[in-house]
Amino acid sequence: MADLVTKLGQLEKRIKAAAEADAKNILADAEKRAEAMINEENERSEKEHGGALDVKVSKYRGAERKRVSEKKYAADRKVLLHRNELVDGLFGEIRKEIGEFTASGDYAAHLEKCVKAADSREKLDATATVYCRKADLDTVGKLAGQYGAAVETDRNIVLGGLIFKYPEKGIYIDLTLDTAFESERGAFAARSEMQL
Repeated sequence: MADLVTKLGQLEKRIKAAAEADAKNILADAEKRAEAMINEENERSEKEHGGALDVKVSKYRGAERKRVSEKKYAADRKVLLHRNELVDGLFGEIRKEIGEFTASGDYAAHLEKCVKAADSREKLDATATVYCRKADLDTVGKLAGQYGAAVETDRNIVLGGLIFKYPEKGIYIDLTLDTAFESERGAFAARSEMQL
């Protein structure tokens, strides 16, 4: 019987050792699975929160770009408005000087040069009509009358000068101060225009 007790003790030890080994394996497997699950959850959480963080950063950057763009636009607009005020002031002074010129004795000589210039481009004769502002009607009537051309007023001529029309020939010669003024103003803007 002692032999049987010894064998039973050894069997019990082997079963216990095998059970402990199985338990260790089961625990190691469980720990691996738990670690894998934790890692998987961390990765998912990082992706979720990292993605949310990326979205927040992207939204912030977009809002910041928009804010900077709006400020730049406002600054550019302010500079442009100031520049336009300066240009308006400059051309207001030029307009005033043109007014002084048309009130002087030099203006009659200018009108005569205009008539001669038009005549040199296209023979001024009875087929032509010369247009001027109402204030210049008498002076232009005398100048154009020498060529037999008709003279009429044109309410679009404000600053001064003359327009010559040859309807039968389809010719139009604009020697107005208005057109020259607007042309210079447009050229000035084209040379130094600030774009928004």
